[in-house]
This record gives sequence, structure tokens and C-alpha cells, in this order.
Amino acid sequence: MNKRRRVKLSRTVPGSVKGLRYRVINRAMTWAVISLMLPQTVNATEVAPVASQLQQSAQDESDPQDLWGDDDWGDEQEKASPWLFSGFVEAGLGAFTQHNVTDKQQSLAELRGRGEVSYQSEGYVVTAKGDLLADGVTEQLEFDARELNLAFSPLQNTDVILGRQVITWGTGDYLFLNDLFAKDWQSFFAGRDDAYLKAPNDSVRVMQYVKNITFDLVYSSEFTPDNFITGERFSFYSPQAMTIVAPERFPLLENYGEQYAVRVATSFKGIEYALYGSKGYWTTPTGISIEGDNAGLAYFPELHTYGASIRTPFASGLFNSEIAVYNSIEDSRGDNPFIANDQVRLLFGYEQELVKGLTGAVQFYLEHTDNYDEYVVNSLSPETLVEENRQVLTLRLTHLSKRQTLTSSVFVFYSPTDQDGYLKPSMTYRYNDNWTLAAGANVFWGEQDYSFFGQQQDNTNLWLRLRFNY
Repeated sequence: MNKRRRVKLSRTVPGSVKGLRYRVINRAMTWAVISLMLPQTVNATEVAPVASQLQQSAQDESDPQDLWGDDDWGDEQEKASPWLFSGFVEAGLGAFTQHNVTDKQQSLAELRGRGEVSYQSEGYVVTAKGDLLADGVTEQLEFDARELNLAFSPLQNTDVILGRQVITWGTGDYLFLNDLFAKDWQSFFAGRDDAYLKAPNDSVRVMQYVKNITFDLVYSSEFTPDNFITGERFSFYSPQAMTIVAPERFPLLENYGEQYAVRVATSFKGIEYALYGSKGYWTTPTGISIEGDNAGLAYFPELHTYGASIRTPFASGLFNSEIAVYNSIEDSRGDNPFIANDQVRLLFGYEQELVKGLTGAVQFYLEHTDNYDEYVVNSLSPETLVEENRQVLTLRLTHLSKRQTLTSSVFVFYSPTDQDGYLKPSMTYRYNDNWTLAAGANVFWGEQDYSFFGQQQDNTNLWLRLRFNY
């Protein structure tokens, strides 16, 4: 039914088709964004990695334009209904492999129902996606509106998406540099589908296509932070307590304001280029208030970023590189120990098919902390600080078999500077169009309890999910 909708919009919104065709081509060249702001403790200042499977899933959710492809499906589609309904029901179970200080020893215990509906009329599409979740870990019944938006083309070569939507961009795989849109790290570490790593934003997104250049502007009237680790489901290292904790409450100072993000992308002779900029906040609470009644509360300091990326065919595969500069404007001199310093983040990646059905990808990630001497001198616990040039290596292997119904994947993070790592293996078997079974693990290790992955060793877990699509 998706195909049916494509035709109609292509015919009724001719001005947008040219730009959308360009985007479809671009997407084939670039899959994966990422700079992953891994869940952090109150004093954490790190960003972390992300995945390409997620990228595709997130794009599927985030880009209603995918529904606007320019394929010609023939006159028989003219009678298609403007309504589209779908969804799934999924059960998930997960448990820690060792004792954790959290209230429960389960990392995942839930029954989820997803409903999706969209309506297409002359020149616009309304999309709604929502999850009803019975969560056995938090013992709550929740409703999560994943998407609720209106997509239309007010001008020639201009597309607008207004409302709740999932947005992602960049070139990393589980590593997000210029993508400052909200992430859900609790879902990522619990073993939920990778699509849930991207949290929804309430935004206005405007895309203007000028020849082969795309101008992409996102405005949010209220900043959306990450769903980071708070102790509710996973434990973390507390620099105040100097041990692993899982508090019942994670008090936060809410200082949310507006958030802007812009991207300018183009391609030339098969090479894709992009420039980025954003004005908003650190997406995890990297600051601690020291004033008035709010003293001691964690919060999200203001952050401005700008960067660039490139992705190009190289040898038998694809090479990508990305850079991002983080201006932590509340601590420009780097001498405030309660606010994260400026950073420069750099990524190199390469991916290719190794043999038929087996794809391999590697990445090198560098996170440079500016004004590091001031950072160390003024720190209350300098022995727990990250290195000035934190490095992370990643490896992904993905194998498709049994007529692509069985997907086996393993993703490894390893930091030679932190001496820690994270192993994320999984297998997904699609029995038929309705039933899918997935299983995997999240394995953490490290020499120190306060390092990026080392603090999560007790969060190592196994998980299992069964989904029925309708």
C-alpha cells in the first residue's frame, strides 16, 4: 500500500518530486549517521557511538518522504485508499547476567503494541505512530507517541514536516557527531529494536531543494534531551558516591529552551558532502548547578556545534569521515569543573562486502577535550577524567543467510585509552511476513568502574524478543 501512496503524491506535488528523487539517491549513498552521546553519569562529558541498522530503521520512521518515492506504479493504483493501517505486537524479556544494584534484576520485561495510521490527501500526508507499553521493569503502563505529524509541500521544491517526528543525520554507525537529536540509550542497552535508539522530537522541519543542494532546517520550540541512564533500569558510576549506584530518583534542573539544527548537503561525481550546525544543549546532563536552591542538581548546559562530513566510494566499499566542533558556551575557558569543556570529535569509517552475504565495517573515533590542563587542575576527581584524546575503535560484521531471513550481527566498541569495551551481538530470524524472533546480548567490560563502558559492567544482559506484525 505504500507504493500506492507514492504515485499519488508524485502526481499531486510535482514541485517536491525533483528534490525527493535527489534525496532517495543520496540515501542510497549514505546510510548511517551518528555520534552517540552514550548515557552518562552526572559528570560525564562523553559522546559515544551508534549503528547503521538503526540508521535505516530510524530513517524509515523519521522520513515520511520515503513514502514519496518517484517510482511509477501504474494506473491500477489510482483506486488506492488514502488510508494506511499497520502495526505490531511485541513481547520482550531480558535479564542481567550478574547481580546489579538496581531494584530489579530484569533489564527488559514488556509487552508492546504499535499502531500506525496515515492518511494522504491532495498535497499532504498525515502520519501517526504510537506505542502502548506494559513495562514490567518500571511497573508502568505507558503510551508513547512516536510520530504525529503533517507533511506537505507549500512551495515548489520545498517540503515541510510539522509535528512529532524522528530525525537523524550524519555518517557514523552507532556514533553520532553532528546528530544532536534525542537518543534513547535505555532502549539501546535493553535490547529493544535499534529503531528505538532514536527518540522522537516535536519539531518543524523544512527541506528546500536547489538543483543538487538540499537545505535542511529543524526548529524545536523546546529542547528534547536523551533518555539517558538514571538508575531506574541500569546502574552507573556516581563521582559523588565514588561507586556504582542506581538511585530511585535522578533529580534534574529543567532548563529547556529552543533548539535549532541545520544541514546543507550535496553530491558531486558520486561523493556526498554535508555541512552541519546546531544551537541547543548537551543532550545528557553534563553540568551541575552550583547556584541557589538548585545547587547540586544536574542539568543540560548550552551547546553550539558545527561540522562537516563526506562519504564516497573507495576501493570495493564506502569510506566516510565526519568532524564536529562542540562549543560548550557556559565554560568557554574550560576551568569550570561542573560543566563539560569544548570538544572536537573526529570519525573515519570504511565498509564493504567481504564475501557474499557478509559485510564488514570499521570505524575510528577521536574525542579531543579542549583546555585539558584547566580541566584537570580544576577537577574535584582528576583521577577519573577521560584522556585528553579519547579513542574508540568499532567493528561491525553482518551476515545474511537463509534467503535473507536470518540476520546475524556483532558490533564491538573498544577504547584503547579507557581500556574498556562493549560487545553487542544479535540474531534476527524472520519466519514469515508476520512473525520475527530476535535474541542478543549487551556485554560490557573495563578496568575501571568510572570509565565510559567500564561503569556498565553490571548492566551486562541477555535479551529475547518475539514480534507479530499485522
